[in-house]
Amino acid sequence: MAVPVIHICGWPGSGKATIGRILAQRLGGRLIDNHLSLDPASALFARGDPGHAPLRATIRAAIDAAAIALPPDVPLVVTDALSDDPVDDILFAPTRDLARAREAPLLCVTLDLSADENRRRLADPSRATRAKLTDPHVLDTLRGRHRLLRPPHAVPIDITHLAPDAAAAAILHALDLTQDAGP
Repeated sequence: MAVPVIHICGWPGSGKATIGRILAQRLGGRLIDNHLSLDPASALFARGDPGHAPLRATIRAAIDAAAIALPPDVPLVVTDALSDDPVDDILFAPTRDLARAREAPLLCVTLDLSADENRRRLADPSRATRAKLTDPHVLDTLRGRHRLLRPPHAVPIDITHLAPDAAAAAILHALDLTQDAGP
């Protein structure tokens, strides 16, 4: 199989970036974390400001253009916190386009975890130093109003009781990529 583009979707605080970093390292690939485009846009504009979405899209397009130019044997891991609705489906389109442009299979993983564990992880003090969501009330509202994006053929992985290394191993196993992974 050609090297994949792996999409990891999960709630804020689920550990997407940490798990994605481990996964990319084990595969000898690169991580495109959603905060690469989200943080610069959020530094200049509030989420609801009309300038936020276009800046985020422009940054993501530049990142994807560079990723398309990488050698074809470099796997990519992309993280997102997207809900199953038309607005977020538009935000998922660049990942589909990236896989298509690289002529790579798009393998999707949805990280599931209990609300209690999600809140516990969200409270990690290191998140505040990285401009990430830390308010459990906002998380509870998101979880109550939305359902995570689950693209067709997405593999759900329950990470409630898994450390990041074990979660990355579970993803590799579920996607049948264990023979390609490094140590």
